[in-house]
Amino acid sequence: MFRIFIIVFLVFSCFFSKAQSKPKFNSLFDSASKYENRDWSLAFFYAKMAMENQDAATSYDDIIRLNVIYDNHYEKLNMLDSSFTVTKRSLRLATENHDTTLIAYSLINMANIYVSAGNYESAIQMFKKALNILIKQNDVIQVANTYYNLTTPYTELHMLDSSAYYIEKAFTSYKKINDYSGMALCYDVYGTEADRVGNYKEAVRFYDLEIQNFKLANEEANLIIPYQNIASTYLKWKDYINCKKYLDLGMNLAISLGSKADIYKISLIYSEYFEAIGDYKQANVYMKRYYQGKDTIVNNQLKIEMSDQKSEFDRENAKALLTIQKMEADKQLKSKQAITWGLILSSIFFIIVLILLINRYRIKQNSYLKLNEYKNQLIVQKEKIELSQKEIIDSINYAKRIQSSVLTPKAFIEDFIQSTFILFKPKDIVSGDFYWATQKDNYFYLAVCDSTGHGVPGAFISLLNVAFLSEAINEKNIMEPNLVFNYVRERLKGSVSKEGQSDGFDGILMRMDCRTKEVDYAAANTGPVLISDHTLVELPKDKMPVGQYAQMSSFNLFKIENHHNKMLYLYTDGYADQFGGSKGKKLKRKQLNNYLNSIHQLPLSEQHHKLDDFFISWKGDLEQVDDICIIGIKI
Repeated sequence: MFRIFIIVFLVFSCFFSKAQSKPKFNSLFDSASKYENRDWSLAFFYAKMAMENQDAATSYDDIIRLNVIYDNHYEKLNMLDSSFTVTKRSLRLATENHDTTLIAYSLINMANIYVSAGNYESAIQMFKKALNILIKQNDVIQVANTYYNLTTPYTELHMLDSSAYYIEKAFTSYKKINDYSGMALCYDVYGTEADRVGNYKEAVRFYDLEIQNFKLANEEANLIIPYQNIASTYLKWKDYINCKKYLDLGMNLAISLGSKADIYKISLIYSEYFEAIGDYKQANVYMKRYYQGKDTIVNNQLKIEMSDQKSEFDRENAKALLTIQKMEADKQLKSKQAITWGLILSSIFFIIVLILLINRYRIKQNSYLKLNEYKNQLIVQKEKIELSQKEIIDSINYAKRIQSSVLTPKAFIEDFIQSTFILFKPKDIVSGDFYWATQKDNYFYLAVCDSTGHGVPGAFISLLNVAFLSEAINEKNIMEPNLVFNYVRERLKGSVSKEGQSDGFDGILMRMDCRTKEVDYAAANTGPVLISDHTLVELPKDKMPVGQYAQMSSFNLFKIENHHNKMLYLYTDGYADQFGGSKGKKLKRKQLNNYLNSIHQLPLSEQHHKLDDFFISWKGDLEQVDDICIIGIKI
């Protein structure tokens, strides 16, 4: 969902920027290349923009490079017919410009499409044509890649000796040039072979080496492959805990990258896992998801075969026309009788060819009708998806209005604490984080909490948590914050279904005596921070959530002593967990506390703006990973 929002934002940004200056091809090209191994959807977006902004200086090899990004995107979405069309276009461009290197690269891409479609014999032929070119050009890296690529079709055809021969040549070549990505791919093949013969311990070792090498190559997107394989091996080994762990890693990465092909493959392993542990309902759900993806692949394979048949028909048609022209030239050199017989034979031949052409034309028309039928179905499905998406967005926006009505207005908080600021930034439209306040007798309560999940599921849990907090204080007259947390935990255990008993929240519930200004609190997994004169103190907390947990002891009541004229900060973990900076690392709680220490003496409105600006600067082009809620209080 977030990726859709980012792409819409980029579209509008590009639209308004065109009013000032036309985007430069080179910058769009660089952006497409930058995201190629990080986010296929964004890479495709920039590649498409670059294609639309070509200029006179755009070279054919730039176009082919963008076509490779198109091809990668379509393959990940199982759109093999679109991928096949783009790759043929690249091959034609390379051939027209006599660029043997790009001809070889295009042949490799087309071979990979044939592998995905299950046409392994054609794939082997194309890989070997490309290999002959690359060896003559001494292209060491691509020669190694092609050796590796040849192992897949040979394995699928059960020609294991040939597969083993090429994987050894590939690994030796990659090791010579210190290519971590290539060595990772080879370890994948070794792991697969060890798994095939039942040596699961050795298979897991190879897959771990594959993960390490992909990380050394900084190719996080490719970790989907070893995650799938290692999960499958643990399933055969009957180590269901590790199997589930790697399935979740693979599925989360595939979903974040929008790789439908990998989502369907992982769904099959999920189905086998749930069947193994006896959860047949979930097994059936994931098996249906797998077959949906399998049907998509079959339809794409059919379209590629139809495209090949059309090309073959065009070639035969051209040959027939050349034959007729030759016959008409020969007629002029023969006698009248020979001409007569020639005309008769030509007519007979022409009729035969005409019958064949009509028959072929009918086949082609039927193919076009099927393609149009597919196209119409896709249009209808697209309209349904767009309508459903609009309804979902409208529903989420309405949910935001509901959640906003539950969050305590800042004006109510300021009736009790005049100096305060609230930084609230949901990851999506609605939030799992929430802040809430109430007054009971002479006490003022303020909660800052992080519910399980984010987006719509997190928002549902947050509404439930607010209801239980209010019930504990306002209806059950439970006054101590720690006892309120104990009550809410029991309500969650008794109210949430068995599947969701781990749902709850981390957070802080602060209580202030309106007469004496004494402050105490309860803290679940996150504690408040107190700062004065650049001296920062992290106040104590209980290391357990409000919800189902291994440790179920009573929450403690903590007091805040000597708090007058000091800054108190209550926050969830979303700000500190954000990735960003020059190296794309996590910010972490220590760096957040240091930044709070550096700004704590500023006016509260300025602290709010600086925290917001610092977060935007730190995040950069990366997406927000979690909901954010920070409340600063000068007591």
